[in-house]
Amino acid sequence: MESVTQPTFVLVPGIFHTAIHAEILVDSLRAKGYSSEVIAHPTIGPLAATAPPNADAKNVRQVLEDLINEQQKDVVLFCHSYGGAPGCQSVNGLEKRARAKAGQKGGIVRIIFLSAILPREGETVLQTLAAAEIPPGEWLAADPATGIASATSKAAEVLFHDLQDDQADYWASKLEPMSANSVSTPATNVCWDVDVPKVAIFCKRDRVFPLEGQRRIVERVKSVNGGDWVTYEMDCGHSPFLSHVEELVEILTRFKMY
Repeated sequence: MESVTQPTFVLVPGIFHTAIHAEILVDSLRAKGYSSEVIAHPTIGPLAATAPPNADAKNVRQVLEDLINEQQKDVVLFCHSYGGAPGCQSVNGLEKRARAKAGQKGGIVRIIFLSAILPREGETVLQTLAAAEIPPGEWLAADPATGIASATSKAAEVLFHDLQDDQADYWASKLEPMSANSVSTPATNVCWDVDVPKVAIFCKRDRVFPLEGQRRIVERVKSVNGGDWVTYEMDCGHSPFLSHVEELVEILTRFKMY
C-alpha cells in the first residue's frame, strides 16, 4: 500500500508580523508530523520602504510554486489577517484537484483563513474592510511622508489581549513596520472560484475585526461563486497561534482526506 505523505503547511502572517510570531505554531505542527514554512513578507521589515506593489502576493506565489512544481508537495495554505490578501492571490493554477486531473503531482489541498482579509477581484485591503464595515484601528498608524505603517502602543492590548501582559508586550515588541502600499494595491487573480476546499476560522473575542465583520468578509467572497467552505469559531482574540495553540492545531489538522 502506498504511504500517505502529510501535507506541508505554508503560513502567511498578518500585518507587521514576521516568522518569529509563528514559531510556536510551527513547532506544534512539526510535533504532529507536519512540515511548515512561514512566509516572510517583503513589505515588512528593513525592505518595507522599497517593496513594490503586490510584492507579498508575488512572494507567496514563488514559495508555493517551488514547493508544488519543483518538490511536488501537497500544501495547506494558512493565512492570518492581512495574510488572506496576498494568500488568495497566489492560488490559481496550483490547486491539487486540477493538477491531479492533468496528471501532475502536488498542489494546494486546502486554504484556511484565520480572521482574514479576503478581497474581491480589484479591491484593496482598505476597500474590503470598508465594505465589511470594519473601521480603521487605533493600534496602527501610517506616515504619508514615508509610506510606512507601524504598530502603536495599543497593539499589545488589541492583538494579544488574551495573553499575559508580559507576553503580550513581548510579541508586540516583535512587530515590524510595513509598506502602506500593501493595503492600497488592488487584488488580482483571487481564488474564490477555484476548486479547492476553503476554511474560515472566526475569532469570537477579536479586537481587530469584530466577529460580525469577519463573517461579512467571508460572505462577500462566498457570494461571488459559493464554493466549498467550512467555518469554525474559536473563543479567542486575534492571535490564537499564540494564545490557543493546541485548539488551533487541532482544527488545522483535523482534515484527513487530503
